[in-house]
Amino acid sequence: MLNLYFGLIKMIRYIRQFLFFMLLVIARPALASYPFHLPAEIEEKVILFTERTLYITGEKVHFSATLFYSNEADTSVQSRILYCELITPDGIIVTNNKFLIQKSSAYGCLTIPDEQLTGTYYLRAYTKLMRQNGPQSYEYKQIRIINPRKPDVLVSENNQNSLSRQFIQTEAKGAKDLLSVSVEKEIYTPRDTISLLYRRINGSSVKIKSLCLSVVPENSKSSSSIHPVEKIPFQAETKFYAETRGLSLAGKLTESASAIPIPDKRINLSIIGEGRDFMVTRTDSAGRFFFALPDYTGSRDLFLCAEKTPSKSLKIWVDNDFCTTPFRMPSPDFSLNEQERRTVQNMAQNIQISSHFRKLPLPDSLGKNMDVLSFYGKPTTILYLDKYIQLPTLEEYFNELPSQVKVRKRKGEPYFAVQATNDLSFYDPLVLVDWVAVDEPAKILAVSPLNISRIEVVNEDYLKGGQTYGGIISIISKKGDFAGIDLPSTGIFINYRFLSENQCLENFTGNAANLPDVRNTILWKPTLKVPLSQPEKLILKAPDTPGKYSVVVEGITTDGEIFSITSGFEVTD
Repeated sequence: MLNLYFGLIKMIRYIRQFLFFMLLVIARPALASYPFHLPAEIEEKVILFTERTLYITGEKVHFSATLFYSNEADTSVQSRILYCELITPDGIIVTNNKFLIQKSSAYGCLTIPDEQLTGTYYLRAYTKLMRQNGPQSYEYKQIRIINPRKPDVLVSENNQNSLSRQFIQTEAKGAKDLLSVSVEKEIYTPRDTISLLYRRINGSSVKIKSLCLSVVPENSKSSSSIHPVEKIPFQAETKFYAETRGLSLAGKLTESASAIPIPDKRINLSIIGEGRDFMVTRTDSAGRFFFALPDYTGSRDLFLCAEKTPSKSLKIWVDNDFCTTPFRMPSPDFSLNEQERRTVQNMAQNIQISSHFRKLPLPDSLGKNMDVLSFYGKPTTILYLDKYIQLPTLEEYFNELPSQVKVRKRKGEPYFAVQATNDLSFYDPLVLVDWVAVDEPAKILAVSPLNISRIEVVNEDYLKGGQTYGGIISIISKKGDFAGIDLPSTGIFINYRFLSENQCLENFTGNAANLPDVRNTILWKPTLKVPLSQPEKLILKAPDTPGKYSVVVEGITTDGEIFSITSGFEVTD
């Protein structure tokens, strides 16, 4: 009776595993062909503000972006990643980065390289979905950059190009019927306390979607954007989708020689180093694959590889995450009027003075604990090889020592089997070397045990990216060099840039008493609280640099109307 009971239990387990397997087989084509992104019929629009439009090389361009969606009510179908770039009028990218969108808003900064030439440039912003309609659908903000150390001026090739006449510079509308902004006095001395008030106009019923505020030198900011007069038909080379989950990586799997797309093949992605993540997906009917990535910051190395296909030589193509479509913008002759020249001279002097007192901040990552666990969390067991007498081969560590992994043979070829209380033989285990999937056990077993630090084992079914594994075997080398193993031939390494590191929150409130306060941006609030019945108050310190300063509040109504209102004050010796 006891044997019959255990036999029935085993049969039920096999039936359950078989049904689960059949469910995966039935669902897999749908999973492979349906990307996790939103279809491209939904439209998105970006509106961009900067704290100034006149900069010195080496400074940061701070921006605030607001997104409008054709389906505002459904937040699950809205992009979460903004791409922002500083470009020349000829479309050459100077610098760029990615920023997280939260509640339809994003903000950050881009640093102007010190060697950049004086000239007219553009800050442009877009989402991945907007790439479906081409660069003409992006948002552009014209800025001017001055390099006081170089006399050369940026020369663009399209001053007379017809594209220049297809764009128009639009000024923001006044907001006297929406808001008022004021300061207590017109004249201050250095380090005086400035009280700034902004309020809604009584009786105004217009709804405001977002506001930003900047206090900057007079003549250093203009409230205008560049927009196309008419849309030009555009056909994207590939289909782009909204990044509703966050950062994404997409590409295509083809045969190496013929470039024929390969459908329904498993693609593995490993994040090397900090993060220690592993992901898996399958190509769709067009050979395309999509990965949703975590919201990490900075750059990390990724390793992509396709499952082993003995009869074919495969190649992985990865989409460029930034726009590469050639596009030119208007390039007006560069000039400064007398007032702007004085402003630029003061700004350049401020930077020169501050460089003598600047203390570089420590990177955000310093002092933080590195991730100690992999994506699978705490393993069931860990085998530390140095705790045992040295054995000649890795296979002996598995088979001779108490281990939850054994090496077996199938048609003369070795394979790994994870031992567990329930039967895991229905699925192959996921085998990782330094968090890179390797599906060739013979290669792993040929590695010298002297190169291995430990082996972590998870002895239960593990579901990842729609793929079920009969446990996990994670082999960690001593030097983080994959133990010298030859990685899969279809694999490629990518140095992928995740989100911008949060190093843009500078001191906009004033310096210490013993340091000169020579800020070129006195105050920048990229997301300003919208006032209701009561006025909102901001406190700031007057800088040490004499001159006139502008207080500029810019915003967008829920109908997409851009407005601006300005006040000002003067700082005297």
